Amino acid sequence: MIIETTINVDLSVLNDLARASYVTGVSKRDIISSLLKRLSNDHSTMVQSWKRVRYQKRVGNDVWKCLHVLLWPDEYEFFLDLRKVCKMSVSFLISYAVAKYLDEVINSLIKRTDNNRYKNYTIINRVVDGIICWIYYWGVPRSFPENP
Repeated sequence: MIIETTINVDLSVLNDLARASYVTGVSKRDIISSLLKRLSNDHSTMVQSWKRVRYQKRVGNDVWKCLHVLLWPDEYEFFLDLRKVCKMSVSFLISYAVAKYLDEVINSLIKRTDNNRYKNYTIINRVVDGIICWIYYWGVPRSFPENP
């Protein structure tokens, strides 16, 4: 099942995604997935707790575009995790990642023959002493926790 969602980005961000897609031969959707996977490597410096979600700021008369994106369910959940952890809208995360990591991701995609840019996402639910616990794995752990 594919999940359709939308992002709203400045026209320059959309143009950067289109350029990256052209240069690498990879879809904008896969560029976005690669960007957020790369951003997740640095998420610990971006963690925000007990704050509201931040959104992109409009500057002057910027032209914004709505981009429809089709995501795999695990990608969609992963993007929502990043939103919650970083307290940034998914559109803001993408814009941030384009500014910070796009050249690195382009170079990586040009050199890579593996098409599996996003993988290994797991959610586990446990109830411990009547307390509901959710464990999110952004990768494959060596072992999973035992049931208490």
